[in-house]
Amino acid sequence: MIWAAVADVEAELARARRDGDLDRFLGLLGDEELFVPMLREDAEKLAGEQGWSSARACCRERSLRLFTRGALPDLGADVVFLSGDLDWALHGVGADEQVVFNPGTLGEWRVPGSAVLPWLDANPHRVTAVEQQVERLNTARYGHFDGPLAHALACGAHQAVLTAEPWNVLDARYHDYVAEVRGLRDWWGVSDAAGWRAAMNDLVGPGYTLTPGNLVLVLRARYGAGLDPWSWAELVVRWCADNGAQDQAPALTEVLRRVVRYEQRFRADGLLPPSGVVGTTIGWDVARAVAMARWGLAVGHCDPLTAELMVLEAGAVARRYHQSWAELSASYVMGRALALDEEEFGEEYTSAVRVHHLLLQDPASPWLNLSFAAAEPTIQP
Repeated sequence: MIWAAVADVEAELARARRDGDLDRFLGLLGDEELFVPMLREDAEKLAGEQGWSSARACCRERSLRLFTRGALPDLGADVVFLSGDLDWALHGVGADEQVVFNPGTLGEWRVPGSAVLPWLDANPHRVTAVEQQVERLNTARYGHFDGPLAHALACGAHQAVLTAEPWNVLDARYHDYVAEVRGLRDWWGVSDAAGWRAAMNDLVGPGYTLTPGNLVLVLRARYGAGLDPWSWAELVVRWCADNGAQDQAPALTEVLRRVVRYEQRFRADGLLPPSGVVGTTIGWDVARAVAMARWGLAVGHCDPLTAELMVLEAGAVARRYHQSWAELSASYVMGRALALDEEEFGEEYTSAVRVHHLLLQDPASPWLNLSFAAAEPTIQP
């Protein structure tokens, strides 16, 4: 068994450039997230605003430089990147201006606006909007393939696949700086290193507290996963009485009811065997912790070593509470469903189910190429 061939869009672009095939070259770019460099100080100002900015407006140079993810250079701490799709990247470019794609690589191509803009107008169907570039299993050739860090990053693969980011990369360059700053601030209330550290502690550190869903699952696991729903509900009510938490009993039994219904759906959708149950929702916290480490590194809330240690801790937590990739995945989906789905079985649920099956079936998945228990590779890339 060998690791499935890793997609290499940069190599494909280099071949199209060698052949002088601009149509193929732009078609490849139309399905990719593209990055434009900008000064960090400008990006910080933009992140504090609510407006939208084109790639051209962010570029102070005469020629617009655009990169695919795998071609991003290290331009130093004072330069970060903004990203979007090809339509966004070319917005505001004049016919007499030059666009340089992947400068410094074998695929570098300097194209005048007079050539690229007509192609864009004629081929809107070949450009995938960045918000539609989702549910993709991306394995970066420049990422981690084996060892404890690769295993820990794989524990966060659900989140990476949902947003089409490479699951095996931990590097500040490969991010939209402005989007990550805004996301941390608006969704997590994190705006500095102290806030980021607190968020990490809440997910996989000393600050972790049981959610209602995890609490009822822990109680069932303690007294036997074979409990029927009525006995399980009685157990929860009794636990509340024994711990002076009688006022929490109605809410916890309601969560229990939701878990039972989700488990029924999990069995129907192939996330659990016919008599299987979910043991914990910690997989949801683990995956978000891996993502949080990435985001923190991307915006400068931590250094690379700290981000790596946090990812490794998340991986250790995953192995402590789960026995297989399938179990970790069911744990993630249950946590996500309880937090976001509200028993609608809508996109928050169905997208996670699709990613579950992708990660357990695609030959390129880390879950088919890395041993869950050993945190060591079963093959070489």
